[in-house]
This record gives sequence, structure tokens and C-alpha cells, in this order.
Amino acid sequence: MLENQDIICFGPTDWWSMNPSCTTHIMRRLAGRNKILYVNPFSSDLAGGLKSKRGLGVRIARKIKSVARYLRRPDDNLYVFSPVFLPVQGKSGVDAFSNTLLKSQIKAVCRLIGLSHPMLWIENIRSADIINDFDSGLKLYYVSDLFADDSYTTAQNLQHQREKIISDASDLVICVSKELYEIKRSERDGVFYMPHGVDFDLFREAAEKAEQLEELAGISGPVAGYFGTLTPYNDIELLLWCARNLPNVSFVLAGQITGGDYSELQRLDNVHFLSQLPYEKIPQLCTSFDVCMLAWRMSRWIESCNPLKMFEYMASGKPIVSVTIKEAMLYSDVISVAHDKEEFCKAILWELRNDTVERKYRRIEIAGNHSWDNQVEKISDLIIQAIAAKQGRKKEIFNGICLEASAGG
Repeated sequence: MLENQDIICFGPTDWWSMNPSCTTHIMRRLAGRNKILYVNPFSSDLAGGLKSKRGLGVRIARKIKSVARYLRRPDDNLYVFSPVFLPVQGKSGVDAFSNTLLKSQIKAVCRLIGLSHPMLWIENIRSADIINDFDSGLKLYYVSDLFADDSYTTAQNLQHQREKIISDASDLVICVSKELYEIKRSERDGVFYMPHGVDFDLFREAAEKAEQLEELAGISGPVAGYFGTLTPYNDIELLLWCARNLPNVSFVLAGQITGGDYSELQRLDNVHFLSQLPYEKIPQLCTSFDVCMLAWRMSRWIESCNPLKMFEYMASGKPIVSVTIKEAMLYSDVISVAHDKEEFCKAILWELRNDTVERKYRRIEIAGNHSWDNQVEKISDLIIQAIAAKQGRKKEIFNGICLEASAGG
């Protein structure tokens, strides 16, 4: 396991406002033997890129609440920092001022908590403007999504430029899906595929207890369920089609609505919306589902992603129906993959009627092989090898300079 490293993580999601992301899981485990500064996102162009202002107030309130926390210490070796930043980007003068503001805050926090010559873990594309201003060791680009294609900013061309800067500057690139891996491998060397992990024991314990979640009391089965933030990216039309054509199936959507028009779904008797649940309740929620859904509108972003909840569903042993996400298609022997809303609807019925004990335990086995403890050990090995390789290169350069100086003398 990696140890005795100082790490600045430019995180992709806010530590405080959502259930754990892949990076949250990783940083908690690395903090056992390393000192971590997790920097909450400062990339949000809060009004940019939105076709409607629905959900804008929620996003602003969530970010203000996070920034108000400023610097907190959730674990002994783990610090979470929410810098003050300008919520717009893409104009050189504004970006220059914002960069100066960000650098001064982060460097001050590094001095305060005793971080020196840190390794940089980079996911926030916006950090491209400041990563070279830190006296850092290894630079690791963790590619967990196509963040340069994020529609929540009006400066997508600039985001693609920033993504290239990060990719070129990094000593090691880790991709969470094979599709992302193929994209990055075509651009450079030193790229590795490492899929997400899962809190396997937590989900298995909940599945073995098989206790009904109290929030689902009174909802008749069978239940087709989904948890996660509800946004315009979810395929609302697909969900409407399935709910209308499967009136005897209860559809449960657990999460905060931050965008998209869910009003028609909310009017259906067999569709039930739960508010965002704390992470501790998610395993029990999955256990209460009879079939789990991965239902987003297909796009390049979704096609290339690796849904964190996929292995969580698997660890629960539950059948899964997914849209054509390439990472889900790797497990098409135990996941039903649907190409359109009609297929998705039929797949829900098929899984409810035809799932087998063998398929269930195969899903559990796959999830067990991808526990977060296992995945973080593998990531640590890659980092250790990359650090050794970088130190070897530095030694070769130093020896070469010494030889040249000697010859010149």
C-alpha cells in the first residue's frame, strides 16, 4: 500500500453535498497511511451551459453551504478544503484573478497542515490552470468521466484545452472504463484501466439481513429501483414508457431532483420519489429493490462512463437492467442491456421472471473481486511504480548533467 505521501486531490465532486464518489472512497483508504488534502471543485460555471435555470438555486445553495465549511478534518490524515472562487470562467482576466485567488488559498492551507512537495491527484479539469504552480512530485490524472464535455459550462473549448494540459503533464493516467482507456491510450503512454470498486462487505451485510427500508413501507412489489441525483441526463422518457406499460411494477427513484422535468412521472401512481438518502441507507435500499436500473439518455459521456452504482447493485445480488453503457455490456451475461425504451421495459419483466441463483451469485462474485480495498491496493501499486520510474528518470538526467559538466571541465 502507498504510504508516507502528501497528496493534494483536486476532486471531481463536492465532498459534503453528495454520497461518496469513487474518489471519496479512494481518498479515505489512502488517508490511512498518507496525508490527504481534498480540494472541493472550483470549476462550476454555476449558470453556464444550462438550457433552463431549473435546479440552479439548488446548486448555488449547495455550493455556498460547502464553501462555508472552508477547511475541515473528517479523519486524522484527511483534510477537506472548499476554496472561495469566482463562479464563472472562460474570460482571461477573470480566470487569471480566480487562479491567483485559488493558488494563494490552497498554498496557505498546505502550509497550515504541513503538506510539502505533494503528489497531485487530478480530476477537476479546471485545476489545469494552477497545477504547475505547486512544487509537486508525481502528477496522476484519474479519468473518471468525460468532464471536458460537461454541459454545465459555456467554456467547453477551454475545458478541452485544459484536459489536454493535464493529460500531457501527468506521469500516470488511470481510467475507470475501457472506453476512456482506449481514448487516452490513443493519445499517450502510461495509461492504465482500473474500474471502480464497491463497499462489498457493507452491501453484502445489508443483503443478508434483507430488512425492508422504512421509506418503502406501503409500496407494493415488485420494485424497479434507481438511486442517485435526478438530472436531465436521466432518461425520463424511458422511465415514463416503462412505468405506463408496467402498471403492476412500482418504480422507486431515490435522489434529489436537480434538473429535468419529472412532473409527469410524479403524477403516476406506480412511481415513487424518495429524497436523497444518506449513504448508510443505500445498501438497504438496494436490497429492497427487485430489479435495479441504469437508465440515462445515451450520449458520449454516458456511453464511456463506469457507473459507480453498477457494482453496488451487483454486490446486493440484484438483477440489473441498463442502457447501452459499454462498461455494463462487459457483463451482459448477468446484466440485461437494452437499446431502446421498449427493450428496457421488456428487460425489466424478463429479469423479474427469469433471473437465476447462478446469475445472482455470479454478480456477487464480480462485485467481490472489485472491492474498494482490492482496487486501492492496485492503484497504490501503479503509483509506487510510477514514482520509482520518475525518480529513475531524474537520476538519469542528473547523472547526464554531471557527465556533461565533467567533460566540459
